[in-house]
Amino acid sequence: MKKRYILTLAILTTVVLSSALTGSPVRAQTPENVAVLPFTIHSDKNLDYVKQGICRMFYSRLSWRDRVTVIPPEKMKSIHDRLGDLSASQQIKAVSDRTGSQYVVSGTITQLAGSFSIDARVYDIDNKRYMAFFEQSKKSDDLIPKVDRIAASINHRVFERTTVTWEQMEQEKQKYLNDLKRKNPEHLMQVPQGWQSEEEVGWKVWKYLF
Repeated sequence: MKKRYILTLAILTTVVLSSALTGSPVRAQTPENVAVLPFTIHSDKNLDYVKQGICRMFYSRLSWRDRVTVIPPEKMKSIHDRLGDLSASQQIKAVSDRTGSQYVVSGTITQLAGSFSIDARVYDIDNKRYMAFFEQSKKSDDLIPKVDRIAASINHRVFERTTVTWEQMEQEKQKYLNDLKRKNPEHLMQVPQGWQSEEEVGWKVWKYLF
């Protein structure tokens, strides 16, 4: 018992000394806050249910205990309704200020010739940069699953979190590449719809700095 007490005391002493030397207090990491703006819809169809579904999906998919806190959709709607006629850049800054969020997600869904393009951006407020994400859907019923894939990409590329959806996407990509190897050379450079290269996904400087 005495030896166990001495060992425990030694470990605690080491932790305290390490904290003192590095200047870092011994405490849990503060979660990062994320605010998700309602997506803008450009379509002749009524896609209000999709807009609501996107907010709920990002809330559930991006929330990560002790790591990432997503502002509840109800609170975000109340804040967004009071923003008035601010520009897109001003809205992002205002939402960040009012929610204390380090990251703000915004996006659009655009209908083109019967298909839909989903464009999302994650704004890193402190570093004044953003990361873009993109998916395509041939029908409106497939929009929510496609948004799920964007959420998985955000988790992996922004927060370094691997999810089940991300693993499935990687398996699909690898299978596609393996299938290409068995095809003729002229097909080898084709990229699946909605996929982005590593170069396209990286951080970019925010054009409209506030």
